[in-house]
Amino acid sequence: MNEVILVDEKDAEIGVSEKLKAHQLGLLHRAFSIFIFNSNNELLIQQRAQGKYHSGGLWTNTCCSHPIPKMDLVKYAKQRLFEEMGMKVDDLQIKNHFLYRA
Repeated sequence: MNEVILVDEKDAEIGVSEKLKAHQLGLLHRAFSIFIFNSNNELLIQQRAQGKYHSGGLWTNTCCSHPIPKMDLVKYAKQRLFEEMGMKVDDLQIKNHFLYRA
């Protein structure tokens, strides 16, 4: 089962939920988005798989996912970037935080 970390609007952890349930119910949870730029400041984007239960087939940022409870965010983000895009990066940094509902 894939779990996501539920948070309040100040990003304080308030529990965990199964990922699909959190998405279906619109529960606020942590996620991350990775944006990889080349030396010309061009953004690497990818097309989501058609079979995704939401936003299938749409173009999106380089990589996105949900941190795993009790795992270091940057370490897991690097792991997901490698799994999705085959890329290894040394200097992955948290640059911004934002709150959104979709």
